[in-house]
Amino acid sequence: MDKQPRIKRERRERATYLATVSNCEGTWLEHPPDADEQAKIDSAGKILRRFRMQALQLGADRDAFNRFSLDIFRDERFAPLHFSDDMIEMILEEIGEPPVVEDDSDPSFTNYLLRALGVVASARVRRTMAEQARRFLPQYVAAGQYKEALAIEHNCYMTVMSDAATPLLVQMLVSGLARYYEEHEPDETVA
Repeated sequence: MDKQPRIKRERRERATYLATVSNCEGTWLEHPPDADEQAKIDSAGKILRRFRMQALQLGADRDAFNRFSLDIFRDERFAPLHFSDDMIEMILEEIGEPPVVEDDSDPSFTNYLLRALGVVASARVRRTMAEQARRFLPQYVAAGQYKEALAIEHNCYMTVMSDAATPLLVQMLVSGLARYYEEHEPDETVA
């Protein structure tokens, strides 16, 4: 048996579901929140309810909201939520490699992302990613970053309640693809 598939199979057998979906293996996000952490998440959610008007204003310009959300999810602290190698490999097997785009007006990469999310973004994956992202709310609320926390909360809501390609899912996919290609680039040395 080839060594690489055996290693992946063994890793999958011992990994939690969270670690099969995202890159969280070995991080604080690998296991579900305990009672104390869940209480902090719930408390942060209650605090955010006081900012209903700000939430409405934040969502008034959908394009600006999406750009703002993508900027939040590009933060290195979200790296454990990038889609796992298993998810990326499922996409590559189903629809192939992403296109190389040189013109910003070329929609082929965006279309690829939408197709890729169609492959992997089941209701269970959506719920898992949203639950994991909500675990960051206490950090943002404690730092007084309410606008960011509201954006995260809304992304989580939309990720679970719709089939939309939310900024949360898009950025975790794009970052997962980037990490996958960085780690799995073919050896360029010629024997």
